[in-house]
Amino acid sequence: MAKKGNPKQVARDAFVAKKLAKMSLAEKIGQLLTFTRRGAMLTPSAIEQITKLECGGLCLEPYAVETCKNLYWGNSQLDKNFKAPPDFFTIAKTYYIGKAFGISITPEDYTKDLNRLQKIALARPSGIPLHMTIDFEGDFKNDYMAGGIRQFPSPMGMAAIGDVKLTYKIGLTIAKQLANIGVTQMYSPVCDVNINPKNPEIGVRSFSDDPETCAKHAVALLKGFQDGGIAATAKHFPGRGDSGTDAHDVLEVIPADKKRMYEVELVPFKAAIAAGVKAIMTGHSIYPAFDDKFPTTLSEKILTGLLREELGFEGVIVSDAIGMAAILKQWPLPRACALAIKAGCDTILLKADDDSRSQCFFGIKMAVESGELSEERVDQAVTRLLRMKHDQGLFQSAGKKDPKKAQAYAMSKPVVDLSWDVAKKALIVMRDNQALPLKAGEKMLVIEQRIPYEFCGKDPYMHQHMFAEAMVNYSSNLILVDTDFAATEDELAECMELAKQVDTVVMTNYYARIVKTGNNRLLVKKLKEAGKKIVVMTNYPYVEGTTNEADAVVCNFSGTPDSIRAAVDVLWGKLKPSAKTKLPIKLGVQQESAVKKPAKAKNTLDLSYC
Repeated sequence: MAKKGNPKQVARDAFVAKKLAKMSLAEKIGQLLTFTRRGAMLTPSAIEQITKLECGGLCLEPYAVETCKNLYWGNSQLDKNFKAPPDFFTIAKTYYIGKAFGISITPEDYTKDLNRLQKIALARPSGIPLHMTIDFEGDFKNDYMAGGIRQFPSPMGMAAIGDVKLTYKIGLTIAKQLANIGVTQMYSPVCDVNINPKNPEIGVRSFSDDPETCAKHAVALLKGFQDGGIAATAKHFPGRGDSGTDAHDVLEVIPADKKRMYEVELVPFKAAIAAGVKAIMTGHSIYPAFDDKFPTTLSEKILTGLLREELGFEGVIVSDAIGMAAILKQWPLPRACALAIKAGCDTILLKADDDSRSQCFFGIKMAVESGELSEERVDQAVTRLLRMKHDQGLFQSAGKKDPKKAQAYAMSKPVVDLSWDVAKKALIVMRDNQALPLKAGEKMLVIEQRIPYEFCGKDPYMHQHMFAEAMVNYSSNLILVDTDFAATEDELAECMELAKQVDTVVMTNYYARIVKTGNNRLLVKKLKEAGKKIVVMTNYPYVEGTTNEADAVVCNFSGTPDSIRAAVDVLWGKLKPSAKTKLPIKLGVQQESAVKKPAKAKNTLDLSYC
């Protein structure tokens, strides 16, 4: 509610109320939905999800092209038992192959693309602009990485540096880069406290296993985002740091009692709320301490009772991607969307290019028409969304971003220098059994995992062989070979054969939750058994990245360009890690069998994830 005597808020609320009064039910329901916007090509489907389904926002994923053939983490999101109402309609679809890659688009050209989409939205009878959302956490969780855009280490890398002023500056710089392009909302900061070292989903996406460390860096980052013009979104409420599974695969019950939740999980979220975070994203888990029946996304007890009434959050509540198996396996999406809005979500994130978009739109509409979901609850959600858009000035600025300015800022010296400075600071030598620095006269085998191509910038700054390229700057006495993210049997055999020519192997051992086949730990083990000296560069300080067999391990907390190149400088002794950089987690002895794996893990990478 507007505070009495605040002219700006009074004017805003009057504007929003007037806008809401003129909206049809269909326009209101559309505002509750955030659809995927893949690629940068204008298609009939991209247009009609705005003009016919009246969507309120787009989740940007330029790394892959739009296609109704794509599955979400191996699953179709369509409800086969959906009973279409008489007024049901579908929108256009694009039948491209699900594994097609997006283009390497520059900030300048991407600005033009997002301007065009905003103009389509503003031409609707409602005249409401879109919120343009994105994931840009760092490490392998950046959904725009092309055209030389500067990326930064994971949240754990930021916490390792230990400078909240620098964390703020990172947030501000990221926000300015993306706001100049036309992004309006960030699905960050991650407020999960990663107290389970075998958590397959959170890991370095978390700042720390200490709630206070998480809280102070989350607040610094979100303030940077919001000062830079982007609405921050704290996630995944009320906290998935103690999970042993991935919500994309299963719905997990997290049995922490209320005392533990208030002392650990809720600490960063309470700090974020106090700092004025604009939005909070739900986590798809069941917390019996608050609700033993429904996951947070569908829980009125948690979203309305805990988050709204007890913690006093007045901003926008965003669902995590509604098509994750944690929801999909028990609740068909049209039903889940209606339940989520009823429980307290203000906007639903739906990552799909197929007819599940229409199904979810009508699922909510039918719930209102039947009286199960009140139009008053819908109006509350739309009001919050319109207030956020108004506060960001989108009714005046949407579609008017300057492409030249976006390009110039992203490539500017202060941004480039900050990226390199942060990368050099977020480095730790985790282990060194007299294997470092590397010696230029020695012949070595260099093994590099291929970062999934769709998540590379596909340009000279960010590509699949950044590690090898940086190694060649120091020596040409190298044998270069690459492998899949987890080496295939043929690649394992090839690497073992090539290793016969050398005594030392230098390799990457990244970990990424988006790759269900694992990483190169097995290859490290086999090479060590063959008597080789193994030097590893990893983004992951847990055992999945550091391995128990490597002779030396350098952790850079990130598979992004400057972090990779800085880590190579450490391997050769050109750069010494800062003594101020400390691991922000307690490792201890890690059990190899602690991770709970889904019954049928996919061996392929899905292009859409959250």
